[in-house]
Amino acid sequence: MQVWMNVMRDLEALLPEPERLLDAWQEGGVTGLVVGPLQFDADKLLPTVIRVAGPQPATAAFDPDTEVYRTLGVEAPELPRPEPERRARLKRALDAATERGIEIRLMYADTGAGPGGAGHFLWDELTLRSRVARMVDTLQQFPQAAGALMDGPEWGYEIDARHMNHRSYIFHDLPDSLRPLCESMDYDFDAMSGARDRLFARLHRLTPRQVALAAGGGLLGALDLLGWDPDLISWLRFRSDSMTQYLRRLRDLLDRTCNRPVKLSIGPRTPAFGALTGMNLSDLTGIFDELHPKHYFWHRGFDGLVGTVYRYVEVLTEWNPTLSDADALTVVELLFGIRFPTAASVRNRSDLERALSPEFYAEVVSLETTRALAAVEDPARIVPWVDAGRCPHDGDPIPADGLARILDVSARAGLRRFIYHHQGNLTAGEWVVISERCGRRWDPRASWYQPSDQWIL
Repeated sequence: MQVWMNVMRDLEALLPEPERLLDAWQEGGVTGLVVGPLQFDADKLLPTVIRVAGPQPATAAFDPDTEVYRTLGVEAPELPRPEPERRARLKRALDAATERGIEIRLMYADTGAGPGGAGHFLWDELTLRSRVARMVDTLQQFPQAAGALMDGPEWGYEIDARHMNHRSYIFHDLPDSLRPLCESMDYDFDAMSGARDRLFARLHRLTPRQVALAAGGGLLGALDLLGWDPDLISWLRFRSDSMTQYLRRLRDLLDRTCNRPVKLSIGPRTPAFGALTGMNLSDLTGIFDELHPKHYFWHRGFDGLVGTVYRYVEVLTEWNPTLSDADALTVVELLFGIRFPTAASVRNRSDLERALSPEFYAEVVSLETTRALAAVEDPARIVPWVDAGRCPHDGDPIPADGLARILDVSARAGLRRFIYHHQGNLTAGEWVVISERCGRRWDPRASWYQPSDQWIL
């Protein structure tokens, strides 16, 4: 396998001795870098302190090219604080990666974009041009990068309103600002809003008998459980169509405006949840060069598969006191197709604490990998995000053995490349696992390189 190393929100990690760092990573099998946003931390040069979550003062790593913004009819950002030394070091690091044949992708290339227009971003033309202008400016100023990696946008997939700090709440997904877009796409905004409200009400009055009747019923069982609501199907389809249309418009404008061909990729949720977020993998393959589904499986935190299932169980049983945890798990299976292995004996919330069993990796991770790969003819176009370690996305730890199982199962399913998220959190055990599978096994006694092993969200 090949690994891309994510250097996210920490350009300073590349600056001190880029040649030595890249040599060490390349020896361990790193063939790509994901770098961005292109901002410098305002108050440190070297990564010598543990950072905490929350907004960090930052300054752009380049001056805006005002001609790009003029061409697209949007306002250019203000000049950032001068950083000549760090800019020179960053160029040196990116040049060194390019000289070694390491692919570079710029993450959050639109960081620093102007405010755009007043309408919903999926509809507002000025907002789109403002975002693309910043992406074009960033890509043209860093020719070492082969392209850009987008992390979203997406519709929400959480039903837990208390979890909105990290991901949007699905029942807030139809603001009135979307009405013009719905009309332009021949979708009935009021009918879909009614379906959303009926779904909310329906999920508050489920009974064990209804769940038992739908259990194992596949699509038809799920539709029966949700009341055979045609406007609900329309809303779900709108989520996919609207997102696909927006992303296609963005890609087209980027290609027409940028002064060189670039690769563009995007990171949807793992296939089990991806469709609900509007990310239709088969449509995305016609827009993006690569897809980066989230191979995130931890409990708690955010974006992890087990944690998301746990929250659904919590909320469904809270809304429907007569439902057992097992009933709620059945509902999750009907909606998303997530079936925990029989050997794992996951029947309630407590069982989810030990859901990451060998059988889970062998069955659930394998299925999610296989589904993602089925969207493309060339498996090299699927490059999942993989996160593990002490605190993945603020979730429960996944030890090095868990990372090994994820990679081994995925490789057997046909996966060739993945992105490790991210170098600031990389532990020694994980680097051993990665380097064994992707390059030369790291020897801590012989190598100067030591993984960062920090706590960064």
